[in-house]
Amino acid sequence: MKRKDRKLGTTKNSLRGRVCFWFDDLETPMGKSVDITVIILIFAALFLYALQTYNFEKNTLEMLQTAELVIGVIFLVEYLLRLWSSENRIRYFTSIYSVIDLIAVLPVFITFGNLQFLRIFRVFRVFRLLRFLERKEFFFGTVTETSLIGLRIVFTVASIVYLSSAFIYLVEKDGNPGITNFTDAVYYSTVTLSTVGFGDITPKTQSGRLITIGMITAGLIFVPLQIGRLFHEMIVSSGKNRIVCKKCGLTYHEKDAIHCRHCGETIYQETDGE
Repeated sequence: MKRKDRKLGTTKNSLRGRVCFWFDDLETPMGKSVDITVIILIFAALFLYALQTYNFEKNTLEMLQTAELVIGVIFLVEYLLRLWSSENRIRYFTSIYSVIDLIAVLPVFITFGNLQFLRIFRVFRVFRLLRFLERKEFFFGTVTETSLIGLRIVFTVASIVYLSSAFIYLVEKDGNPGITNFTDAVYYSTVTLSTVGFGDITPKTQSGRLITIGMITAGLIFVPLQIGRLFHEMIVSSGKNRIVCKKCGLTYHEKDAIHCRHCGETIYQETDGE
């Protein structure tokens, strides 16, 4: 099974072909291991960024920064391997996933004083998970279209909360006693996005207010859009049989279908005889 942003441009017997295959594969142990490792490292990097907002001792903070740097190096190597093994490197370099990878990885290595503000873009690592949500096939098996849309809704909400919290913390930490760490920022973002709005924490800066507006706007646009797709899929699938095409994995088919409407493969359905 292959992803949309890459193609296997060389034979699997060559080193380049094997690397490309492992990045795209979801069936062999190596392909699954690559997926699992990348996902774990993404979550670890997001967690490490949040931990660095707390008042730990200097040695602890240095350890966290070192761990994040190591993960950043691994991500950079992964990016270079993906680029090297791609059939069309220019196309891959200009793809949305490549841009996300660069934006998420490069800020880790920025140490110059005038450019350190760019390190905040490390939080965009959360978008690296999009690559794994474009298909119904995962390392643990295949999910239905309804389940996939549900996962995308969870990802959308979590991404909005995480990104908003990171930016709110960045602009409010110095002048807002209510936001002193990432937990405070997540609390504020969650109650604001859910429209509960307790009012115990409010943004003190103009930037904080603009970020809040952006967060609410994103929630109002993207979440209902995904929920609408979920209800549409539930309605459509309710009138079909849950027959999985062995060739392409399409799950639901019309009750009188003989062939898969996606790939044309013959499917077999039990029918009631007279």
